[in-house]
Amino acid sequence: MKILILEDEPVHAKYLTKLLNTISGSTIHEIHHLTSIDEADSYLNQSLVDILFLDLNIFGSDGFEVLDRIPTTTMSTIIVSANTDNAIRAFEYGVIDFIAKPVSEDRLRLALDRHALFTNTYQRTGENQNNTKSRLLQVDLDKLQNRLSRLMDIEKLYRNEDLSLEVLASELELHPRQLSEFLNGKKQTTFNSFLHSYRIREAKDLLIKYPEKNVSDIGFEVGYKSLSSFYEAFKKELKITASEFRQKLPDSFN
Repeated sequence: MKILILEDEPVHAKYLTKLLNTISGSTIHEIHHLTSIDEADSYLNQSLVDILFLDLNIFGSDGFEVLDRIPTTTMSTIIVSANTDNAIRAFEYGVIDFIAKPVSEDRLRLALDRHALFTNTYQRTGENQNNTKSRLLQVDLDKLQNRLSRLMDIEKLYRNEDLSLEVLASELELHPRQLSEFLNGKKQTTFNSFLHSYRIREAKDLLIKYPEKNVSDIGFEVGYKSLSSFYEAFKKELKITASEFRQKLPDSFN
């Protein structure tokens, strides 16, 4: 088993490594520790990892950025964080567990048991990395894609500020983990990235179509519950703020 720990505090990483070796030392081939999101992104694009232990605050950066870049179907992800308010958001990304700091041996053992169950039931086994036991075997994927497109493109369900993985899965008559697998495996995205893409796309259209409309009103209209979330998502998607995007519009039409 190959493990990656993304943690900016060496003392926590060292303690977690010690617990892992105590619990599963005989099955662990390598434990690699990194302290930055960019390093982790590069490493995960080059190496196969069985479990990622992810802290959510990496020198002030959002650890969820890693999950935005690397869909959770490529590995089992276990969040290790003192910020338990992010637990629901974490499970929407498809992580298999959320451990609150400080980590105890019993709690870590439970998380590893969940990983073993998850691997045996759903993920790749043996050396054949393409042999996946999917939750989608009984699902008509074409029908699912058509229904999903209708909900998002026509009914604009993304405008619902309370839309979550669970709510969307219910609309599709799926289990949340089935929807997560579909998004991760078939569309190569996470639920949050999928949702943001629709909201930001419409926000861009509205900024162009209604230049007199307040940026904040547009953020609320496309489904954001808070302006900070809208501003953060917009800048992350386009590398500029919504206001800067609007200011550049005249140039784009000349």
